[in-house]
Order: sequence, then structure tokens, then C-alpha cells
Amino acid sequence: MAHREDLAVPPNAKGWSDPRPWSEVEQATATVLAMMIALDPAGCGFTLAYVPYSRLGEDEGVDLSWEVNFGLPHSGEDAYELAGHPAAVIEELTKTFSDAGEVPVPSEVDDLVQEASRSWQGWSQLLADAARLCCHLPDDAGMDVSVRYSPAEQLGPWIWTLAIPVPGTEYPASEWEGSSPLEVLRAALEEADIWLQGLPAGHLRVLLAQESGQPLT
Repeated sequence: MAHREDLAVPPNAKGWSDPRPWSEVEQATATVLAMMIALDPAGCGFTLAYVPYSRLGEDEGVDLSWEVNFGLPHSGEDAYELAGHPAAVIEELTKTFSDAGEVPVPSEVDDLVQEASRSWQGWSQLLADAARLCCHLPDDAGMDVSVRYSPAEQLGPWIWTLAIPVPGTEYPASEWEGSSPLEVLRAALEEADIWLQGLPAGHLRVLLAQESGQPLT
């Protein structure tokens, strides 16, 4: 089901010219998560960021509207890659790990990731819907989708977070957290009419209501 079909992607928004199916981001994500867990089984993750009006690469005529941020295993350093398609930028992340040498993925890690990936099937369409709607926010806005593997968590090893900036404020953003990309993307899309107006949604809306003494809705 598409959300807000009346809002098409504006012609000047980036990140939509690559003809690759968005569904390929699902396999790309599973592949890189398996590699990351094999390298750092105690906990790892990355953030997929979309900036529809990014000016990076403009001089070269390159679309760099998708970015992936991640921590290098056992180094404490952060790194990032850029591309014009969500699957392509995650594949750049995979290459980063592959370039450092072969990453053997134990069968139990592969099974863990494949089982999770099957339960998340279809989230790429929700990602596309959310990205399309983000194109109708101010030029400096976008969204961040983060996944973290943390086996010590009591509520489960997977933590997904979606954050969308609130125009005019640096922090915090509208934010949703859950155990799967389906959960957080659906929650954000259900509140799209709120954040498309530039109003806070998700956890921030609840916090503001609590601080003001207003009843939660």
C-alpha cells in the first residue's frame, strides 16, 4: 500500500534516477549485516541516511544522496560511503569490509541474519514510501534509518530506528524505534501527515506532551 499517493517525487529530488529495484536493498542489508556480525559479534550496526537535495557530487554530475555511516570493527573509528541508490550505498559498505580481506561468515551467523531478513521482507517498499514523502520536506531535511545488532538486549538483538529532522530544530528529530524495519517505517508512515507539516512526531511528540502537562494522544 502506497502512502499519500498524491505526493509524487519532485523532479529536482535526487536518489531516484537509478533504475535498480529498491527491493535489492533488502539482500544488500542482509549481506552486510552478516559480515558485520562475523567481524564484531558483541554488537554492530550502521545508519542509512537519505538527503534528497544533497549537493555532494554536483560538480561531477554524480548523485550522492544516499549515505551509509558505520563504525569500523575494533577501531573506534567511524566511516561512511555515498551513492545514489540505497542498495548501491550498502554494497559500497560491503566492499569496504571485503577490501580489508575475506570475511568468513559462520553458519550460525548466516542463519540468524537470514531468519531476520525473511521476517523483514517487504520493508524496502516502505522505505521508498518514506523517502518519497521526505522529498516534500525542506531542502535540509531527510531521514536516517539505523539498524543495530546487540545480542545482550533483553527485548531482542535487533534495534531499528528511524529519525526525520524537525524543520527549524537541530535536535531532537521525530523518531521511531522498534525491533524491525517494518515496525519503524509503518509507525512513521502512519504519522506522515504530522511530520509533513513540520511538526514533531514519534517519541518527540510524546515527550513534548508530557513536559507541557497535556494529555497524550
